[in-house]
This record gives sequence, C-alpha cells and structure tokens, in this order.
Amino acid sequence: MVHSDTSERRQHRRHLVEGRAIVKTATGKFPAQLVDLGRGGVLVLGPVNSVQVGEEVRVRFAMEGYPLEIEASGQVVRTEDHAVGVAFTEVPVDLDEAILWLEAGFFATLF
Repeated sequence: MVHSDTSERRQHRRHLVEGRAIVKTATGKFPAQLVDLGRGGVLVLGPVNSVQVGEEVRVRFAMEGYPLEIEASGQVVRTEDHAVGVAFTEVPVDLDEAILWLEAGFFATLF
C-alpha cells in the first residue's frame, strides 16, 4: 500500500509493508518489525530505549514475499510508541528494485 500526506515533510512516497528487520547500533543489535519503507528510510517497531535520535545505525530488513534482504546505513530520526524512524544516509543497493516491486503489487490490486 502506498500512502502520502501532502502536509508531511517527507520527500519520498512511503509504502506500508510487513517484514522483519535487525537494527545494529554501536553497542549491540535488536530485532524489529518492518512496517514502513520509502526511498528515504524505514520505520520499524522495536525497543525504542535501545537507540537515541541522531544515532548512526545499520538496518537489515526483508519484506514478506520479496526474495532479497536489504542492508542500509542510516540515522535515527525519531523514536516514539515503540517506533523507530531511520533515515538512510545513502540509498541502499537494490532499494529501487524493491520499491518497484512494491508499486507493481499495489497497482496490480487496482485491476
């Protein structure tokens, strides 16, 4: 599913997804649930007390039904209500292909 709100400051379209993620910090790592993906970053559900806003992290994630895992460097931009928002510091390899796959699936449901 694609969602966009013109009142938001986001530059990229976000996609609601189901999947799993591992967030790696300088001091450890924790499992999380992937819920939102865009060209600019991801939103995961996990232990927000494990990270701080501004912290550099690595995120490895996989979407249900998609055959590849994607790994990315990012910075934590928000933590609230068990949600951790990570902005990519560089666009991960294979991200554009994954987003095209998501959009193709979304548009296929319209017909």
